[in-house]
This record gives sequence, C-alpha cells and structure tokens, in this order.
Amino acid sequence: MTDKDTYQLVRELVKKGLHPVIDRLGIETAIRVATPVSVSDAEAALRESLAEEGLEILAEVDVQDIHHHYNLEYPEFKILCVGDREQLEAGMEIDPGLGAFVPLSVIVYDLDGETRVSAIRPTTLLALFTDDGLRRVIRETEAALWRALTAGVPDAELRSEEPPLAPGEEQTRARIKGALNLVLTLVDAEYSIHVSSPLPRDQVEAELRDALDRRGQKVLGEVGDTLLVGNPGQAHKALAIDPDVAVFVPLSVTITEADAETHVRTVRPSTLLAFFDDPDLREILQEMELLLWNALTEGVPDATVYSRQPPLPPSGGQRTTAANLPGRLGSVDRSK
Repeated sequence: MTDKDTYQLVRELVKKGLHPVIDRLGIETAIRVATPVSVSDAEAALRESLAEEGLEILAEVDVQDIHHHYNLEYPEFKILCVGDREQLEAGMEIDPGLGAFVPLSVIVYDLDGETRVSAIRPTTLLALFTDDGLRRVIRETEAALWRALTAGVPDAELRSEEPPLAPGEEQTRARIKGALNLVLTLVDAEYSIHVSSPLPRDQVEAELRDALDRRGQKVLGEVGDTLLVGNPGQAHKALAIDPDVAVFVPLSVTITEADAETHVRTVRPSTLLAFFDDPDLREILQEMELLLWNALTEGVPDATVYSRQPPLPPSGGQRTTAANLPGRLGSVDRSK
C-alpha cells in the first residue's frame, strides 16, 4: 500500500469513525416533527411560519415530479430551500465556502399517510466554520427553524430529542460541535471541493453544466450564484434508506468571481459520513463525491484545483446508483 493509499484510508476511517461519537452525544442532523394533517396543509402552514421567522423560500424541488418523470412511483415529497438573503450574502463575504452549504433545506413528505417535516440543523456546520459572526448566525437560524417547525406546523409532534442551541447560551453541545472542527483539521478533512478558472464566468458555467449533466447531476434550480444539483438515481435510493438525508440536498455548486478568476465550489458529500452509518448510504455519498470531483476538476476549463484531497471512492466503483433501487420509502425506520 502506498503512502497515498494509507492517507486515504485514514481519512475514510476517521470520517466514518466519528459517527459513534456523534451518535453517543445525541447530536442530530435534522429537526423533525410529524403531523396528521395532509402534506399540502402542512406545507402551507410551514410556508407562513418560515416567512414569519424571516426565512425566504429561495427555491423548491418537487421530488415526486422528478420520480414520475422517470416512471417511478413515489409519495408526496417537497424540498424547500430557504434562507435570509442578506445573511447569506454577508456570510459568504466572510467565508465563500459557506456557499457549499446554503440555502438550507426543509422537507415535507408523506410516509404511510403521516406527514413528516424535517429541517437541517444549521449547528451541524459549527464543526466547519470558526468565525464568531458566522457561528452566531448559525445558532440564530437553528432557533428560527425550530420555532417554524414546532410552532408553525399544525398538530406537530416533536420527533427530535436534541433541543436547539439557543443564541447566546453557553452549552456543552455547542462546545462539542465546535470542537469537532479541531478533529477534522487534524486529519485535513476538507469540507468542500474548490477549483478556479481564468476564463469568464459564462463560459465556465456552460461547460460546468455540461460536465454535471454528463455525470447524471441535474441542475434542479438556481439561487443567485448557486446551482442546485442532484442525481435522481442517487436520490431515489438514498431517500428510501433515510428520507431525512434530503435536508442535505440538493447539493449547492457556487460560481463566483474574485481576483480575475472564476471560482467553483461544492460540498464534499463525504463530510456527511460522520452522520450516517448505513453502508449503502455511505456508498452513495462517496459516489456523489467522486462524480462531483470529476465534474469540477475535469469539466471546469483550465481548472486550477485548490483542494488537496482526492475523493474517497466508493468500494463498488460508480455502480452504487444502479444497484437494487427500491421503489418507495420502504426501508425507512419509522421509529424516528
């Protein structure tokens, strides 16, 4: 085994090995509620409560429509991409890497006649960003999402055990989440893929879109400088394993200009290995990373690659998506 292979193995083991620690500490990736009202009624109420909290719906994805396009039966499933535009722009000024994680996703879906509503926990990002201003906004946003779901969704039954990290409170969980940054730094665990090109933005975007499409990554929407992308085959299998993984999708690919260069960034899906222990889901996350890495490093013209780490490849190569696709959300653990 070469030094490079050993380095990759260590990175993979550390990222996956963090899951038992996170699980033992009760750190959840999503805020979850359930309600007996219909998906449409829950969604309408949710839209109102998000607006009251100052969170604008910047884009939305109808997962059911995507699956019907591929002649696959699927229950109602909507992804709302939300955020405060001013805060997002200010945050990206502090750290452009934030663009790989925003806007934030809130999902509404049917599971055997019960409506589930879940939102990403922004404080998951405390492990990735160290700026005090960003961390304050992250905690404030989590509190707003918590209120929107627990107070805004009719007849909401809380399915989360971890309360929000309230702004200004000194809590052990906040320190633990922040301390994960030290662990990730020690193993050089980059959270994004970053390349740049000296060519104009329009040309870079056109060639990037083509490169994404050739790798099955469809552009599902746009928010400012961000393309929202997803692979229907990967999504179909991943959502059947754990529908709440949708709080991390669609994936954001940002295209910005700075210092006479066009910069392209996206999240590394392997960052999520610490939060999921299902082996099939982990394979899908690693496959996503491989496809995104190839799209950015090979598809962006005259690319300079800033990322030091190659992707963590799936053990099955690029065959995960096509293997044993379930037809519905049939393998979900309904105890959650």
